[in-house]
Amino acid sequence: MRRPWLGARRDQAERYLLVTIAAFAMTVAGIRWFLDATGYPKVGGGGLHFAHMLWGGLLLMVAVVLPLLFVGRRVLLLSAVAAGVGVGLFIDEIGKFITEENDYFFAPAAPIIYGSLLLFVGLWLVVRRRRSTSSFDAMQSAAEAVGAGLDGRLNRADRDRVVARLSRARRSREPVVAAIAERQAAILTSVEMEGLLVPPGWIASGRARETLERWLPMRVERVLIVLGLLWSALEASFAAILLLDVLWIGDPLDLPIPVGPIEVPEQSIWAVLALLVVAGVGTANGVAAITIMLGRDRTGARLATAAVLVGLVAGGLLTFYVEQFGAMAATLQQLVLLALLVDFGDRLDERLPAHHERPGDRAGTTAETGAAAGVATGSRGAAPAAQETGGL
Repeated sequence: MRRPWLGARRDQAERYLLVTIAAFAMTVAGIRWFLDATGYPKVGGGGLHFAHMLWGGLLLMVAVVLPLLFVGRRVLLLSAVAAGVGVGLFIDEIGKFITEENDYFFAPAAPIIYGSLLLFVGLWLVVRRRRSTSSFDAMQSAAEAVGAGLDGRLNRADRDRVVARLSRARRSREPVVAAIAERQAAILTSVEMEGLLVPPGWIASGRARETLERWLPMRVERVLIVLGLLWSALEASFAAILLLDVLWIGDPLDLPIPVGPIEVPEQSIWAVLALLVVAGVGTANGVAAITIMLGRDRTGARLATAAVLVGLVAGGLLTFYVEQFGAMAATLQQLVLLALLVDFGDRLDERLPAHHERPGDRAGTTAETGAAAGVATGSRGAAPAAQETGGL
């Protein structure tokens, strides 16, 4: 059994990472709003000023120490919140430490903060998509699940999922690995553990997904995505006109749109870079919208997701440099569109899973499902061939 140098990947790590990202983003946005609303007050007196980055450093220390002293899912959640808030408080004052003038409003500070958030989001997307199939990871997850059961934090759905992941380890050619995995499965499915299980929460029970699908049917979500892509393409057209005006005439226009006046950089190099990003992302959004309307949902969703990510990374960094935190509204709009695209892709995967199966995966999946239910495993009938869903 291969043992990674850094250790096993934590079960449901993407959930804790998402909590950290949300806490990070809300902290920075909340600080900027509060300071702007209160006139940037100073905490302290007599020559002293307690910068909020100090409180951020304290919370980061708390986030590090908590999981060193305690175990369990509750402490991991608290650590994720403390880490996100701590990073937000700390990095918000980065402008003071990358300039000789100790300038909180230093122009590159906003794109640096935004870029840091993007790195976290990119990591979350990678972790979320890459499902571990390692026997070592599965056995460590089982050990963690036993602890969660003793702590009163394990529900039946999570228990069954962890037992299903153990199926490969239970079939291992290494006798020790197979024996330990078998005992772990026996403990997790024992009568004693059954008595420790707790009812699943709103998300784990599937009620959150049912509520989402009831209030946001897939067809409605498809329409919202198409409208969002077309709106983004229209915004890109306006921005391209302004940027061309900067490059050719040198007298930028100020065209009001529903989200406010468009601000453009005056230097030609920034205008050229912004024009390339705007033109590429806007064109891709328009093509993706048309592709989805023609019924090629999966292809259009993939193209749109790539375009939105490029827009958030390259376009967002340029926009935050020019407009500073005035770009938060436009960025939030793109993040909402990205969330819709991610959920839309998940729904397509649930309805049309055959596209994502590799040879031999179907039998393994069937075996794992059987192991979780405690019944004999066996191959199932082939799933119907996946096809693209219909258009609008």
